[in-house]
Amino acid sequence: MPNRHSMSKTDKNAQDQKPKKSKLAIAIAIAGFLIILVWLLLPTIPIIQGPLARQIICVGNLRVLGMAIMTYSELNDGKYPTPDKWCDLLIEHVELTEKSFVCPAAKEGRGHYAINPNCEPNSPPDMVLLFETKGGWNQFGGPELLAGERHKGCCILFNDNHVQFVEKERLSQLKWKVEESKK
Repeated sequence: MPNRHSMSKTDKNAQDQKPKKSKLAIAIAIAGFLIILVWLLLPTIPIIQGPLARQIICVGNLRVLGMAIMTYSELNDGKYPTPDKWCDLLIEHVELTEKSFVCPAAKEGRGHYAINPNCEPNSPPDMVLLFETKGGWNQFGGPELLAGERHKGCCILFNDNHVQFVEKERLSQLKWKVEESKK
């Protein structure tokens, strides 16, 4: 009588061929769910309303976008999306919704984040990757696009995938390019 715990080769091969989901894609789905939950719950919590609530959602959006960029990079030979199409590419390849690109404190515009075209996967961890801007879509550039007045500072996603709120006075200290080696 065969051992009930033993598995035939065909059963094992069939099990090995099941599609594997990226851990990052699962994390993006969870983060997206949490952001939707925050959008729904924040107005009902009296202590967390107004500017702080909008800043929290903005940080959450950048976390989701950062995970989406990492997933895109995994699927595309370790490259970030091209700056001129980065929003469209993330929506197409990582299945984000446009809501992830909208800062709740912004009054108008389709999206409120831009990508730093100088940042690549091998850039320093403290280099700016994504940052808040005025309204637009597939925006890219540098500090000239920062929207520091919205939260009296900006939410910034760095290349090591951490998000930080940077006060307006410290925005000039951000790293936008890889410094050339001194000769």
